[in-house]
Amino acid sequence: MPELPEVQTIVDELNLKVKGKTILKSLPAIKNIKNKKILNIRRRAKYIILELSDNYILLIHLKMTGHLLLGKWEMRDNIFYPISEGPLKEDRFNQYVRTVFYLDNDFDLGFSDLRKFGQIELFKKEEFEKLEKINKLGVEPFSKDFTFKFFKGIIKNTKTNIKKLLMDQEKIAGIGNIYASEILFCARVSPLRNANSLSENEMKRIYEVIKLVLKKAIDLKGSSAFDYRRTDGIKGFYQEHSFVYGRRGEECLKCKGKVEYVKIGQRGTYFCPKCQK
Repeated sequence: MPELPEVQTIVDELNLKVKGKTILKSLPAIKNIKNKKILNIRRRAKYIILELSDNYILLIHLKMTGHLLLGKWEMRDNIFYPISEGPLKEDRFNQYVRTVFYLDNDFDLGFSDLRKFGQIELFKKEEFEKLEKINKLGVEPFSKDFTFKFFKGIIKNTKTNIKKLLMDQEKIAGIGNIYASEILFCARVSPLRNANSLSENEMKRIYEVIKLVLKKAIDLKGSSAFDYRRTDGIKGFYQEHSFVYGRRGEECLKCKGKVEYVKIGQRGTYFCPKCQK
């Protein structure tokens, strides 16, 4: 599932390329979307939020396999086919376009989603502001509210596993499976530990590397270990620089031991048992 760095990459690219453009229509048709101008695009946790004219909000969640693409498509037999050559046509993960927003621009906005779990919803602003699934989201890692005091507080008040805590969207918004594994490796803390067993120094190490790992991933345009692609259909680069994620059985980059793999809360977890205690 795309996480904070992947979603932020998409948001940044959309702001550069479609902010100020108008949605002429969508296929399949979305009620009230016609002729809405895109005023701004922002992220909340793993949600993409398009602020539109007339006080409308287009809310998109990529879920497991979704990503947004900029290009041109034609429909044949109820299937969207890319018109131009390149990654939209050549990369199979870009060939599951389910929805297209036609813009007054040189390209349109397509939503590719292999497993069809992604969500596209249109709300009036006042409706959006009352959405429980948005309002219950936790603090953003890059916000001023994400202080060490806050982080220490949520750790002290929970008995759950530390990796599961990092992925709890009602506590910290945007971190998922990939970056929770990477953060704990960089902090030298085992993902098998309970959160309330951590020392003050261990908590500080985790807190300090959260922003560092996420920023590095944003700089590298996200991780395309699976389906995620950028808006032009190309891969991000983080998977080429990961410390442990996806490196099961390979040599640890720090101690030369072996990266191990376990499941925590039904999610695959990568770690080095020698480096992480």
